[in-house]
Amino acid sequence: MCILSSSNRVIALLSACLFLVGCSGANLAARPVNNLYCDNFVLYEICARDSNRDGIVDYTYFQESKEIFMYRDRLPRRLPAGFGVHRCAMPMEEDLIATTSRVFFIDDLSSLLEKTDIRGAMMLKYITKLPEVTACNMRAEQALADD
Repeated sequence: MCILSSSNRVIALLSACLFLVGCSGANLAARPVNNLYCDNFVLYEICARDSNRDGIVDYTYFQESKEIFMYRDRLPRRLPAGFGVHRCAMPMEEDLIATTSRVFFIDDLSSLLEKTDIRGAMMLKYITKLPEVTACNMRAEQALADD
């Protein structure tokens, strides 16, 4: 059995406190740098928004039309002024949420390789959604033509 003297207990307690403070400081360093990211993907300027600054994307929208086309869990309760919902809007899967959320941690010190990796991963994930969105748009246009 190990019995610590009072001075060793104080040292152990201070070491534990310093360790915990160090751990909490590491979490502060991982805070999102921004809550809005816009970039040009294929033909569209697309933006990702983190409304509550928790580092997780809440929705993505087309910059020009301000139409939300993908969202996390559910659409926002109140849409921001001037925003609408695209007729083919859909929820994001967890892997797309994780990939898109990475953009909120990019800053001036981020390497070009990291920026390119994130943008490329987002592009691939959005392109895989393209057939589903195209089919939705075609159905909507056909329904309008039938009326």
